[in-house]
Amino acid sequence: MKNRLINLLKLAVGIGLLYWLFQKLEDPVGLWRQIVNADKGLLLAGAGCYAAAVALSGIKWGILLRAIGIPVPVPRLLAYQWVAEFFNNFLPAQVGGDVMRGYALATDTRRTADAAASVLIDRFIGLMVFMLSAALASIVMLFWGRPNGQRFTGDALISMRFIVAGSVSISLTLFAMLVALLSRRLKQWVEKILAYLPLSKHLLPIWQKLAAAFNAYRHQYRALVLTALGSTLIVILTSINIWLIARAITPDSISLLEVLAINPIIVLVGLLVPLSPGGLGVRQGAFVATFALIGARNELGLAVGLLQQFIGYLVSLPGGLLWMRGGVSRNIVRPSALSPEAPAKPYPR
Repeated sequence: MKNRLINLLKLAVGIGLLYWLFQKLEDPVGLWRQIVNADKGLLLAGAGCYAAAVALSGIKWGILLRAIGIPVPVPRLLAYQWVAEFFNNFLPAQVGGDVMRGYALATDTRRTADAAASVLIDRFIGLMVFMLSAALASIVMLFWGRPNGQRFTGDALISMRFIVAGSVSISLTLFAMLVALLSRRLKQWVEKILAYLPLSKHLLPIWQKLAAAFNAYRHQYRALVLTALGSTLIVILTSINIWLIARAITPDSISLLEVLAINPIIVLVGLLVPLSPGGLGVRQGAFVATFALIGARNELGLAVGLLQQFIGYLVSLPGGLLWMRGGVSRNIVRPSALSPEAPAKPYPR
């Protein structure tokens, strides 16, 4: 009963955020007109890019699993990933999907520690690549201007400098963490430093979990590189998805390079602010804010955010059907109840 009330409260928060965003618009009726009249062909192409990104996410996760001796068939990987995507879109945070696919894999293989490590590494590398792409795209625009040759000036220039500083700082931090996690000595030094920080009770357990996860991949450089390449393709596909939606509403309103700069920021906001199911309201707010940073109208940002969320719902629905029909284990077992040493069960074909 308590969980249901909390979920209802979070849904109310998401709807409240959407209402607040609508109240800030100069022409709410015009927004709906833009959405209704959007180019359906471009929206369909955007949905195809979204679906391809989900499929590629499952395949690149499989690369990490094979590196530690868990050869999951591709159809099973896609089933895991689609169920995870369903949970991502209908639970308060994307972490819900990660927990779901990790638990489902652990239930099938009885290798809980390896399942958790693969999901954690997959998420870490994906986030690092996303932020690196934002850093590169924003640096290019800062020095060469928009793709049409127009230079950033005034508030737009300040906004672009802010994006560059933030994305570069996060990218360097994540890369430094990756280097430390792959080195035994650096890993121990970082752990000693964290033990003296004011937030050590919160930071140290997170670092120890990351360190334990990376232990299995210390010498799996090929798998890590392929995973990073897969994450790069996902950044491109999801950015094309947003770019096509924007073009479907207002042609030539925003460039693909600009989307590459702001897409990772939208993803990061969804991860850090898990206030509503699937980021409803939060994601749209991130779209409005990031579109404003690059000089786009609030109406366009909100329209793109709403359509992108709707496409996410549609594409992830097969994952919900798979879960309800038992295509992926519905018996979520606590990790502590599983024995990592138990033999793996055969995968259903």
